[in-house]
Amino acid sequence: MSTDTRPTTARRTLRIALASTAAVSALLLTAGCSAIQDIVPNKTPQKHFDAYSDAPRSGESEDLAFFMPKWVPEDAKDIDVRLHVSQPGYVIGFASKDGVDVDDCTPLDESYGGTAMTADFLPEELPTKGLVTCGDGRAVTEIDGRWYGWTTKDAIPGQDDTQTMHGTEH
Repeated sequence: MSTDTRPTTARRTLRIALASTAAVSALLLTAGCSAIQDIVPNKTPQKHFDAYSDAPRSGESEDLAFFMPKWVPEDAKDIDVRLHVSQPGYVIGFASKDGVDVDDCTPLDESYGGTAMTADFLPEELPTKGLVTCGDGRAVTEIDGRWYGWTTKDAIPGQDDTQTMHGTEH
């Protein structure tokens, strides 16, 4: 009697699948987190700009998500921006000698739920009073000589919600 010891098609397919899975796992382990981040997009990217002139402005860049709000002064430097790509969330921090022209802004009577997202460059404690909004739905204030702006958890009435993604389907 002869016994056929050749693997069946199903067994060959299973072996190939297992070998491929092992190879991909080994690649991810040796490549580290950077390979995983390339596969799973970052929903809360963060960027740094040394100066206002280095940052994109609305309408003139392919990277419009990181554009400078109109209220950011042109002398701004050491600019950090973090945003959420699919829901309300934008945080900015920068240094400026001129500062934000708060005369063009409206005082806020409350904090509207605080910041919609966090960022490592934000102070641990954000004020709930003395905030202004400058027409784009973000709370703005100066803390220890540095300016910060953030999208609030709750929409600020009468503001341009297209900048903050409040009121859009996520």
